[in-house]
Amino acid sequence: MSVYQNSIQAFIQVLDSQSNLIPIQDWYELQQLPNQLPEDDEEISEILEKWLQSESRNQLLEAYKQNLKSLTAASPIDVDINIGIANSKSQTPVNQPSESSKELIDNAIKNNSPLSENTKPDKK
Repeated sequence: MSVYQNSIQAFIQVLDSQSNLIPIQDWYELQQLPNQLPEDDEEISEILEKWLQSESRNQLLEAYKQNLKSLTAASPIDVDINIGIANSKSQTPVNQPSESSKELIDNAIKNNSPLSENTKPDKK
């Protein structure tokens, strides 16, 4: 994975594991985020990191940094090789944005949001 893909994956992990730390007003902002995201992983990464910079999101930022550190350690990036699991190569051409990053973020937000229909508790 590229540095930017690691960053995006670290953000998604924060949503998956730390969503309870996100105040409701931030969820409203987060749900608008996918509409503003470009297709370029580098730009997506920058937007996500900027969102995490708010003082009210310090715990999220720390969790993100820890996830990013773990991801980077688990899969060191060698830009000369770019080989994945089992020596597989990316189907995305070099220097082309991953078409799924935007969708992955959108799905993570929808799946973890207390505002989403997907996460509403079942009525008993």
